[in-house]
Amino acid sequence: MFLLNTLSAALAISSSAVALSIPTVAEHSTNDATSKSSIYEKLSGPPAGWVRDDSTTINKDISTVKLRIQLMEQNMNKFHELAMNIATPGHALYGKHLSQHVIDAIVAPRDESSDLVMQWLETEGLGDHASISPRSDSVIVEASVSQIEKLLNAEYAPFVHSSTGEVLLRTLEYSLPDALQGHVKMVQPTTFFGLRAMRSTISKVRPIDKTNLVTEAGAVKGCSGGAVTPKCLANLYSFSSATALSAGKMGIAGFLEQWPSKSDLSTFMENYATEGNSGETYTCTLINGGTCPSSGSGYPGIEANLDTQYARAITESIPNVYYSTGGSPPIVGGGTNQNEPYLEFLDYLLALNDSDLPQTISISYGDDEETVPLDYADTTCNLFSQLGARGVSVLVASGDSGVGTTCSINGTKTFTTSFPASCPWVTTVGGTSGNSPEAAWTDGGGGFSSVFGRPSYQDSAVTSWLTNDNTHSGVSKYFNSSGRAYPDVAAQATDFTIVASGEAEGVDGTSCATPTFASIIQLLNSGRVAAGKPGLGFLNPWLYSNATSALTDITTGSNTGCSGVISNAGFEAVTGWDPATGLGTPNYTKLLAISDST
Repeated sequence: MFLLNTLSAALAISSSAVALSIPTVAEHSTNDATSKSSIYEKLSGPPAGWVRDDSTTINKDISTVKLRIQLMEQNMNKFHELAMNIATPGHALYGKHLSQHVIDAIVAPRDESSDLVMQWLETEGLGDHASISPRSDSVIVEASVSQIEKLLNAEYAPFVHSSTGEVLLRTLEYSLPDALQGHVKMVQPTTFFGLRAMRSTISKVRPIDKTNLVTEAGAVKGCSGGAVTPKCLANLYSFSSATALSAGKMGIAGFLEQWPSKSDLSTFMENYATEGNSGETYTCTLINGGTCPSSGSGYPGIEANLDTQYARAITESIPNVYYSTGGSPPIVGGGTNQNEPYLEFLDYLLALNDSDLPQTISISYGDDEETVPLDYADTTCNLFSQLGARGVSVLVASGDSGVGTTCSINGTKTFTTSFPASCPWVTTVGGTSGNSPEAAWTDGGGGFSSVFGRPSYQDSAVTSWLTNDNTHSGVSKYFNSSGRAYPDVAAQATDFTIVASGEAEGVDGTSCATPTFASIIQLLNSGRVAAGKPGLGFLNPWLYSNATSALTDITTGSNTGCSGVISNAGFEAVTGWDPATGLGTPNYTKLLAISDST
């Protein structure tokens, strides 16, 4: 519904552009009756920050790849229209969320698609290595790297990330039989290098001066000494008097071998939660080989501790679930190069019964939109739209590099957009800092997608900004004004106090803002569930209409970026929606009143 569908647009936004629309005949042929195969996807080089690592030795006959062949869905535009109606207040279908079997009856791939893929795999001798996914939307193949290379006419090689040292096994090009054109949407892991935790590299994880947590001299009670705690947020965002609830479920996404610590959570709750440590914790659900060690198995992740500690403190008695999703590829020796975990996570959720789904999910991971293959971005965003139609509110961090760092694609200067923040089917959370008043956080992500067009729900707000705001006139050539604009909303993003390995530390990032805003939404959702109402589901049409008056408009500060590349890059926070703080920060009391009347 929103994907920009011209090849020229695709090529304009990515140095790793994919050749999806104009296949070229490859030199090899399969044993299939069609005989021909064509290059399906080709990158000009690895994404920024990744380089080929020839020092890593791989035994391709022993190491394996777990390959997902995503099948082409049907009637997605028809489904998107239905999903938008379900999310739009005032529409006859508002709040009438769907079960997955109803959604699948609309969008499921044709049987012919899976039959053709399985026939191809049988011909290539991999039939015994393949299975149909539980939702019948993809075919999973696990085989040696050598076998997968032959199947896809591809060369897999190790690539290392220059800052993290992470090593991935990826290919820059692969082919598919021509007979599968129109039947296969995407094949991964091939060209997608993955998502990162949304903590700015220029922000700090640092020791906390505990004396700052005692005094309350700030403009907002509990917000003082430069440290943010749940008490600060409760007063700032007006949820200190929220009714204790236990209905519903709050979901927290975990990737990249991040896992939280229950002992750190206990310490955090005892010292910083508004109600103290009353025994609430979280359950851990393992997906795709994820892990949640109870103790003594290494250092818990800062991201995971941040997310679970603030979600727990804000939602109080509401059940919290940490979804630990594996996907790290141990490629040396006899390991398996697994699927990038995002699809595993989303497919797992969509396969759950309605009663097992959380009403809200907080996701603090993403990467530059230009590094994400177009078919992957579209597939992932379509799955988010299905979650929304199931009644799940999905909130995603906007990023921690302002409008970008490299800010150049194919030699052309441009602001950098983050994914999945740029997906129209999620609610994207930007960052603020300070409280007297709150101002846009300088590193908070914001901008306009070059892949997804502007959705109707934000057309009026964004058009007003484009027309009436003159602060962006000097940089307008560096962003796609017709693209999906973000963030949608914002929350505090700096100086969050967490506990890691028993010690208080400070963290910055939209990773702080996202679980904060998401937890406030879960308070609303739990209240609705307790009252026998459906959850809010996909939030954006509601936020841009009914709920706008319950958000505090942020009108000071700006985000920045593109240092040394583009002068005066960034966006100002102004009256109304803006690409620094969106519609503003939450006021729970006002949101509750609107939610109760919706």
